[in-house]
Amino acid sequence: MITRILKTLAAILVAATAAAAVPQNSSGTIFDQLLQDGILEFTLETDLSALIENRQTEDYLPALFTFKDARGQESTHEIKVKPRGKFRRRVCNFPPLMLNFSKGDLKEKGYNFEYDKLKLVTHCIDDKEAGKDQVMKEYLAYKLYNELTDHSYRVQLAKVTYVDSNKKMGKIKRYGFVIEDTDEMAHRVGGEECEDCHGLSTSEALAAAAENQMAVFQYMIGNTDWDVNMIRNVKMVKLYSGEGVIPVPYDFDFAGMVEAPYAIPNSGIGQLTIRQRVFQGLNADQQLFERTLVHFVARKKRLLEQVQQFKELSWDARKGIVNYLNTFFRDAESILEGKKPQEPSLWQAIRERARENKPASADTSLGK
Repeated sequence: MITRILKTLAAILVAATAAAAVPQNSSGTIFDQLLQDGILEFTLETDLSALIENRQTEDYLPALFTFKDARGQESTHEIKVKPRGKFRRRVCNFPPLMLNFSKGDLKEKGYNFEYDKLKLVTHCIDDKEAGKDQVMKEYLAYKLYNELTDHSYRVQLAKVTYVDSNKKMGKIKRYGFVIEDTDEMAHRVGGEECEDCHGLSTSEALAAAAENQMAVFQYMIGNTDWDVNMIRNVKMVKLYSGEGVIPVPYDFDFAGMVEAPYAIPNSGIGQLTIRQRVFQGLNADQQLFERTLVHFVARKKRLLEQVQQFKELSWDARKGIVNYLNTFFRDAESILEGKKPQEPSLWQAIRERARENKPASADTSLGK
């Protein structure tokens, strides 16, 4: 009992210390300022030729970032920008970008200057309509996970005007979306990023309910391009409370729901097409699987409405996503009713992992 009390007090002290270490400002973070109900519009001015042609460099280029906030007030920041990522950096006509804001500039403008790096998911391919569709579908995947849990990245859809500072290229106007700073996300959900949390199991520090929810979500959208053990396309957040490590997913371009034109099946796990679902989660008992599926089915209406009401995608594209998600809900409801589903992967995983795993603890940290 004393040991448990001491651990709890230590966790509270760590959380309080971490909170105190983060500057508090009335203006919030730069990402908070970019958040809008509609579509953010901003201009990014830099040496576009160097940015596109030297995509493998880790060197930053100077840039000007100008946006209008929700009140219509214009704000300009001198930032640094560089290509980022691995696969997309190599295959995209226009690479994804890292936006690095000046801590001094953020502090001067009254923002929380600790969270200064934002990822920009770009249109990737030159084809304007195909590029827009890919951006919108991946953005929608993030929003669906937001609906399931607050242990997720916030994102802001944007219309971006790229301006060449050397005047050698014309303006490029495309859609994209901005992703919350990882440290900001981690602190918001009550923890900090753990970069060396490789190979965790749910019997150790990994929060079982959160891992299972994340894995079922990846299954729902048909994404196999992730790995908790290798920390690939997930960020691990160690909670200040000591309740475990939460996996937070990102990069959904290989998902069957998104169908990026360059995406290829994961043959290493037997995936034959991008839209084929394969469950990759860790061991969990049947009760935990059922709690997770109940959580998803309870939000079915809202998840489908998110897609149906997203007018930035064509009706046909929205209908296709709804139909794809409905096949997941059809099978989830069958499993909860004790029936064999039409797609066997999740059902087989539940049966196999239930045999291998002892009953899970009462961990119910699903975020919402």
